[in-house]
Amino acid sequence: MFKRPRLSAVNRLVNASPMLALLFLAGACSGPTQTPAEPPEEAPAEAVEADLQLPAVWDTRDLGFAVKSIGVAGALGSTIAVAYEDGGLQLLNFDGERISEKTDLGVKTLGDGHYLLLSGVPVTLFPGINQSGGMQVYIHGGTLPEPLAYDLNIEQEGELAGLCTAAPGTDSDGIMRLAFWLEESADTLHSGRIVQIGEELVFLPDEPVKANAAISACLLSDSGATVYSAPARTAVALDRRGHRHIVTLDTSGNFTVSSNGGEVKTLTVRNGITVRMPALPTGMAGTGDTRGGGYPGGVVVVTGENADGEHRLIFIDPSKLTINPFALPAPTQ
Repeated sequence: MFKRPRLSAVNRLVNASPMLALLFLAGACSGPTQTPAEPPEEAPAEAVEADLQLPAVWDTRDLGFAVKSIGVAGALGSTIAVAYEDGGLQLLNFDGERISEKTDLGVKTLGDGHYLLLSGVPVTLFPGINQSGGMQVYIHGGTLPEPLAYDLNIEQEGELAGLCTAAPGTDSDGIMRLAFWLEESADTLHSGRIVQIGEELVFLPDEPVKANAAISACLLSDSGATVYSAPARTAVALDRRGHRHIVTLDTSGNFTVSSNGGEVKTLTVRNGITVRMPALPTGMAGTGDTRGGGYPGGVVVVTGENADGEHRLIFIDPSKLTINPFALPAPTQ
């Protein structure tokens, strides 16, 4: 069960007013989340022996640099954010085309993004962790040629280890949901929502909750949070027409999938005619709602070094899960 978050503790976004003013000018040139009162749900520990196969259908050209983390914004945003090992950040569309230059912003880890109006300007916002272990938001919109980075003060004690994000809840006044854990207390999930108050972005925290083990990944939904522990590396929720399909990637490069809270199945990815999966996928993100790239059932994006030493994004079509009605169990009530 969840309770309404406290509204007393607020944290300010550094240089928020200049940032919002800049976004407003760029746009002019171009034209309540709930908190767990109990520990978050633990992900299933093992997969059953049932195999599902999805096709890899597209990839980018060699990005030229090793990729550290990726995040995806679905719906109207339909953007991929790529954080490189050297801290650079670059945005691509769902055709795999670069829409910004690689910018040195010192990024370490990315959460999924969300498209919204910020001070009346349409932007896509990607929360992330910088190389110093602090929380930042990376914002792109209007005619800005590259993303902007601003510190989000969440008053953490110690360096951040990981995060997950989601669009605002159905009854929320926030612009985005955010959860994270720290290096020194990886078994505690901190969560809350980002709201806009005047010309500032404010983080409203909820009460932190304990997990049963060190957290390695998490997912947010209207009903709460699901946490994952090692060997899970990351998890993606493909939400489409009342169904939720969760794909996980572990540190050995293995995938699993479950639909609507059902059994966990082994997932394999089939190479395309010219598209080859990396031997060891190291990052993953995705969405069930795409507005570009020709993916009617959503898309899963993975990264890793291929046999030729190239760093590409691989696009996987999950339509067998998200569109095929015979493969879907009934949605949970």
